[in-house]
Amino acid sequence: MNKWMLITLTCLASTGAVAQEKSYEFGLSDSISNPKHETVTDWLLEQQRKSPLSQQSELPAQLYVDSQRRIGDTFKAKIPESLQEKASSMKRNSN
Repeated sequence: MNKWMLITLTCLASTGAVAQEKSYEFGLSDSISNPKHETVTDWLLEQQRKSPLSQQSELPAQLYVDSQRRIGDTFKAKIPESLQEKASSMKRNSN
């Protein structure tokens, strides 16, 4: 008898946990029955996707080349072992 009581209580407890999950109206999932509202960022990204491609770059060519050169230069410098070493090297460079 104790076994059956334990099994019954376990079934009732698990049924209660299942009943607490979201119920989907008309058998539809949450994403269909409760659609998410579009954010400003989503809207702006969609506008950017829909806009026609420009015939020229948004950045002037020289600015792009200079940026790439500066990025490349950062990889040439060694990584300091500590912040103190970096501060010391910056102090030497400024004098």
